[in-house]
Amino acid sequence: MTELKDDPSDLLQAVFERIAVERMAGLPILNPALAVATVGFRPWREYWLGVLVTPWFMNMVARPVEPDATPDLTVRGLELPSGLYEFTVTREDGIGVYLSCPLISPMSQFASQADALAVAEAVLEEVFQAPAEVAKGGPDLSRRGFFRALLPATKTP
Repeated sequence: MTELKDDPSDLLQAVFERIAVERMAGLPILNPALAVATVGFRPWREYWLGVLVTPWFMNMVARPVEPDATPDLTVRGLELPSGLYEFTVTREDGIGVYLSCPLISPMSQFASQADALAVAEAVLEEVFQAPAEVAKGGPDLSRRGFFRALLPATKTP
């Protein structure tokens, strides 16, 4: 097996902080309560996998151990303990190739960075657990239902 290269968390955070300033500044999609952060990156097979939080999206990110790899696909399924997830193959200057699985966008439902980070941590906890047997009529196990259950409750007047 290939030796794991360095954790890409700091690199991802620095590049997306630059993107926030250079490409995203002033756009109405940004949640001003949020900042760029990387959450829970850990080795998983030939990837470093974690969650990238930005003021405009939250994505699960898988960066190849060999960052110079050039996949010939635009979409790739990645098997995690909880099931198969579809990732888009992306290339960004300063990062190289990485895989991205959209979780939440826009990020307007988050009141604070702490709320967004808690959801990112909950996502990782869930995707690294094997699926439980669900009785008929159980919870909504669609991707939308899964992530809706993780979001902070919306306050109503």
